[in-house]
This record gives sequence, C-alpha cells and structure tokens, in this order.
Amino acid sequence: MKKIILLSLLLLSSTVIAKLNFVTTTHAGQWKLNNEASALNFITTKNASKTEVQTFKTLQGKISGTQVTVSVDLSSVDTGIEVRDERLKTMFFNIAKFPEATVSIVLHKTDLGHMKPGQRKILKLDADITLQDTTQTVPVELQVIALAKNQLLVVSNVPVIVDLKDFYLLKGVNALREIAKLQSINAAVPITFSLLFTHQ
Repeated sequence: MKKIILLSLLLLSSTVIAKLNFVTTTHAGQWKLNNEASALNFITTKNASKTEVQTFKTLQGKISGTQVTVSVDLSSVDTGIEVRDERLKTMFFNIAKFPEATVSIVLHKTDLGHMKPGQRKILKLDADITLQDTTQTVPVELQVIALAKNQLLVVSNVPVIVDLKDFYLLKGVNALREIAKLQSINAAVPITFSLLFTHQ
C-alpha cells in the first residue's frame, strides 16, 4: 500500500513539473500584458538640472511565440500637471495623427524556455521602437522573472535611452521649450519599465 501511495505521489509530482515547464514556455498567443500591474516611465531633464519622472497609464502587449509587442497609448501620458499633459499630447506627440507608440522585440527560442517560479534571466536584445512613423532599433537589457500563478515579470535592467533627434522630434521639443520659457530640454530620454505578463 505504501509503495502504491509513493508511486502515486511521484507520478503527481512529475505531472505538476511537466505542466509548470509547459506553462512557463512561450507559445503563440500565450502571454498577455496586465496593464494594471505594469508601468512605463520616462525621465525628462530641463534647464540642465531639473529632472522629473513622467509615466504612461495605458499599455497593451503580448508575447506570441518569440515576438514581444507592446503599444503605448500616448494620450495616457501623465506628468502630474494637466496643462503640460495637453501640450505633450498636441505639440509633441501629435496624438490626433499618431495616437500610439509601439515596441517590438524578437526573442531567441531558448530565452524563456522552461523557466521555473523564482528563476531570473538577463536578456540583451534589440527593440524596434516606432514613434510618429519612424522606427529605430535600440539596445535593451531586460530582466525576466518567472512568478507563481503563471506570470512573467519583465523589467528594464538598465534604463533604455531614447534620443529624440533619431525620431525627428526636436521640433516638438523646441516648441515645448519655447512655450514653457525654458532654456533647454534634454533630447536623450531614459525610459524604465516593469511589465507583468499573464499566461492565457
């Protein structure tokens, strides 16, 4: 009887491990971004010394096979000052014509394979960032953490630096600088993020 119970426990353990390994492997359409538990922040510096952290409230994204895609609703920008939000939406992002920015990353097949809860990986990859019809490839360093309840946490291991001149956005930067009567606005913008993906 004891042997039967022990054998049953071993079989059960093997089944649980197999399911866990399957769940934490990225298959097509398997992971969806949880907007409420995610954050994307960008840091602005004006007049050479005043630095502030801004954020976007609405993100969408998924991991499908080896493809990671995230879209940012630019109208959800939140700087903590309403008039500044409106200036960013109209004078800089031009949300009437370009309502969102997108990020696309291609993973290697082994990047997320068979990760167990608590396991971490550092991934150095290239991200294609599209903003106002201009796409630039930017190096990113991600920390991926497998969590319980079939979740993956993807965070920026180091800030991602986006140079606005590469996206032909200096005209918008200058417009913001002039209307706010600032001496300067830094065109190199550090971005940090924490993205929670849930298995579907």
